[in-house]
Amino acid sequence: MDRYTKGFVVASLFYFFIAAVLGIWMGEASYPEWLRFVHVHFNLLGFMTMMVCGVGYFILPRFNGKPLHWPHWLPIHFYLANIGLIGLAIAAAERPSLAFSLFAIINIISVAMFAINIGATIIIPEKEAEPLPVAPVEPEIEITPETRMAEIISNWPELVELLIKNGFAPLADPGHLEKIKTMPITLGMACQRHGLDVEMLASLLTKGARSLAEEKPASIVSAASIAGTLKAGETISHRHIIGDILKIYPATQKVFKKYYGATCFSCPGQATENIRQSAMIHNVDENKILTELNEAVREQN
Repeated sequence: MDRYTKGFVVASLFYFFIAAVLGIWMGEASYPEWLRFVHVHFNLLGFMTMMVCGVGYFILPRFNGKPLHWPHWLPIHFYLANIGLIGLAIAAAERPSLAFSLFAIINIISVAMFAINIGATIIIPEKEAEPLPVAPVEPEIEITPETRMAEIISNWPELVELLIKNGFAPLADPGHLEKIKTMPITLGMACQRHGLDVEMLASLLTKGARSLAEEKPASIVSAASIAGTLKAGETISHRHIIGDILKIYPATQKVFKKYYGATCFSCPGQATENIRQSAMIHNVDENKILTELNEAVREQN
């Protein structure tokens, strides 16, 4: 809970205690009529209304998977609610009066602020931010003597010229090149046959493949990503569903367990909740958990 949401709950308990003490005292002794008014309103506007506001501000936006529509209203509402209620209590003995009417209006405004803010949070759809360029999470490229020649030629056709220059002249023949794609020959086997240094060639090919990967432009978040569908190799964003993340990136289990507990893995909500919704429900910093989830993905790869 943030400062003012918690403040509403604490204030609610304070007014509940004062109202309870007044109620007990009023049952044992005679009291002026205005004191009954204070007792009732400490229960109604103090205990009940402020408890509803505190819990409502915390739970309702999270149940809707959206932030509070006007969060800057919260401190204003808190102070108006308390000033209005205490003012009513002080002016109760002199009512009707200008002071009493003023504090009554302040209370009406504070209640309206809560109703309008929560209503807007629930009804008004959240404005989607423009998709930002993100670099895809890719495993580190490593070409070894056990890597098949067909894989090298198919995945990095740009490296064929490098192979030709370093002893694989037959690959210049398109027919031979196509034939190699169908054969289970590894780089080590091919180098042994041609009498070439396999470690040196594997290093050259690895550097070449990594350079090609770095030259690719950063991909823009796809429509599927915007809709919340995660694909292998994509960076995890706030729109992605927990269940999809766990399925594609099992290494993220430790992060979810850290922030949401072990029950997260049996919760039916993981099939529908995205990172933003779950972070709000569990009162977790969205950016912090996203950072740790993507770090876990990099470690997995």
